[in-house]
Amino acid sequence: MIQKSVLVIVVLFSFHCNAQTMETVNQLKSSYQHCLNSGNGMKNCSIEYYNQSDSLLNISYKNLKLKLSSKEQSKLKKEQLDWIKKRDLYFEKVYSDTKKEGHFTEGSSDFDMVVFDEKANYIFARVKELIKKL
Repeated sequence: MIQKSVLVIVVLFSFHCNAQTMETVNQLKSSYQHCLNSGNGMKNCSIEYYNQSDSLLNISYKNLKLKLSSKEQSKLKKEQLDWIKKRDLYFEKVYSDTKKEGHFTEGSSDFDMVVFDEKANYIFARVKELIKKL
């Protein structure tokens, strides 16, 4: 657990210092997969992965915004607000679809793990878009 916390701090620091690379995102995915492969606390692995994706999204957005003119910042803000609306709809769909599939009992650890995994992947896709704009 301490190693994961140290990794998160290092990654967040590197993102804060504009060292945003696809490699960093891939390292987080690799760390997540390693956590899942351990077979212990897989739900917690996916929750942590989701939280990391959300933190990286916020940092990526702020770093990109700093590099833009005020007009471009306004455009980025509108784009992000539109994306947030799409994200919220997607999250509702993920929950609904996972429930409909019936492979997992709603509220079970496996159900939650699948939902958080899908949410994180959606957010990481947006992080990648923002990184490409840097």
